[in-house]
Amino acid sequence: MQAGGMYEKCPPESKLLVGFKNHLIGALQIQNCQQEVDNVSRFLRYMQPEGEPNLEFMTKTTETMDYMSALSNSGLSAATILNYMKNIIRFLQYVKGSVDMNEDGIKIQKYIDFLKTMRKPVARKHSGNACSTRCDGIVDGMPTVHDCNLVLRSGKKRFLDIYNRMAISKIVVSPTEKTWYRYYCEAVMMLRHFQRPAAVEGMTVREWVNRKLTDGRYLIGLKNHKTGATHVATIALTLEEEAWYQGYYECIRPEFVRGECDCFFLSARGTQITSGSSDLLRLHESCGIDHGGCTSGQVRRAADTLVATSFTETQKQNVAAYMCRSDLVADTHYRMPGPSAIVATAVLLDTLPGFTPERRLPAQTDSPGSCMSGKEFSDFQQTFPVSRDCQPPTKKQRVEAGFPENRVYYDRWRKRQYADRQEHLLSYFTYRKPSGGKIERLISEEGWTSNCPKAQDILDMWTPALKYAIESDQNILNSCSLQKWKGLAIKSFDGQKGEGVVATTHFTEGDIVCDYHGKVITKAEGEMMMKDQGDQAGYLFFFNAGGEALCIDAQTWPCPCHNGVETFGRKINHSSKHPNIKPLCVVLRLGDEDVHTILFKATRDIKVDTELKFNYGVNRTSFRGEALHLDWLDE
Repeated sequence: MQAGGMYEKCPPESKLLVGFKNHLIGALQIQNCQQEVDNVSRFLRYMQPEGEPNLEFMTKTTETMDYMSALSNSGLSAATILNYMKNIIRFLQYVKGSVDMNEDGIKIQKYIDFLKTMRKPVARKHSGNACSTRCDGIVDGMPTVHDCNLVLRSGKKRFLDIYNRMAISKIVVSPTEKTWYRYYCEAVMMLRHFQRPAAVEGMTVREWVNRKLTDGRYLIGLKNHKTGATHVATIALTLEEEAWYQGYYECIRPEFVRGECDCFFLSARGTQITSGSSDLLRLHESCGIDHGGCTSGQVRRAADTLVATSFTETQKQNVAAYMCRSDLVADTHYRMPGPSAIVATAVLLDTLPGFTPERRLPAQTDSPGSCMSGKEFSDFQQTFPVSRDCQPPTKKQRVEAGFPENRVYYDRWRKRQYADRQEHLLSYFTYRKPSGGKIERLISEEGWTSNCPKAQDILDMWTPALKYAIESDQNILNSCSLQKWKGLAIKSFDGQKGEGVVATTHFTEGDIVCDYHGKVITKAEGEMMMKDQGDQAGYLFFFNAGGEALCIDAQTWPCPCHNGVETFGRKINHSSKHPNIKPLCVVLRLGDEDVHTILFKATRDIKVDTELKFNYGVNRTSFRGEALHLDWLDE
């Protein structure tokens, strides 16, 4: 929209806009109407680029059609365009009611009728899209609660690592990690506690500091959540989650505070976050997970489906209140659950499939509430701690400890152990995807005889390591220190091509292949070497790390630290059209110092005997002196 000139707005003090906003708030009782006013403001500015907005646009039907076409061309959905039309029609109805002249009233009505005519094909398109989406959901299956929570499971290890370093060890973390930590906290509210993005955006510091400990959970009531005039959004955080949010409040938020903003979640600019949905999308992208429509709305719908089949009517109404649903609460006999009922509902929602690896619905005998004999699962875990190598408690042990005879807590205990074993196996394969045989050998060495993950499950779960995990992976540190990278060979090619590097084993997309080894020098020193060589960059690799311009000198060979060893990175050839690896800038702890290092990461699966190639970056400012700005390495 910005590129098309459709994002500019009229001054907010314009008489038409001020009057329209007052009409929405006063006459129509629409308190959160700023988005509607902004939509009308952008439309008026597009129709009249300069000056105080007026009603002359009603004679410009061609320009109106161009505006709607431009909205569509900018990538907005049919539903969003319909919303724009609805806002403009409501604005015109307000103007019509404020004029006295019959002629003006007729003119406004004709323009309204014109917009309604334009709206029909857009409405048909929207209906078709909605029908298609629902049909795909029936055929292919809509995302479940388990699917929507994948990003929380995948990112939890990194999240806890940041939390431990930041809140426990008091180690300063990077700005990128702080922002990622905030994204994860927002996702917990939306995906774990089924809150709308508006609740995340509207949460205030005052609401946080006034949280109350009720029945083992911290209860937070949110007033300005923009989801309903009569609803109070509530969140019942576990003790662990409360510690996470307190870590953000104490260690991250103070650095972003600017001015008087009272919002709990702040952007890097110190302002209220504008879109929790966008932050959720960024979290998916940073974890390398396909978003797949896993929005807050989707997880709420998935939870509604499970609640409808598993819970009683009273429980359904409590869940509707927890989610700020109006259909089951406000539209019938609205009642506000008390604090204990809210906490009980949050505990009830924990029993939904989705927070454990298994996706089945609870059996009839395991229905929510059937296992509650005065003790929670946290008590069960404390009595019978979960570890990778221990055996689950027997029925006799469970009963003697005061827990029910059924298998509900027992099954959850086994699921937790199963997940821990999966995570343990995956920790061995950070930078390269393993083979099935290697996983099976590792499982055999562990000596597990029951509740044992399958090799294929581990292969399906494997994802390329995140940057922070790569920097702490011992295999990568050893390979860089010793310059012994597996699965590579230097090959001589005919003609002017000379030598190159080929794969002697299979590499999977995301695998770390090798590094670009050499001495790290400054950019100025690298440029001086280029001048001495007649501007022939040779084996110099210029890069930018955290705003510092550096260069790796692989020209000086053999290197002092690995005398007589031919390193692979300097021999990899160039391809701008068919590269299969790309550089990644990391900081590795080599010896007693932190060293800026360039690693090569596979961008697709690489077969045996395939030559490795990467884009030297002639056209995008990268390598060997053709251009010396590597901003793309800071991603």
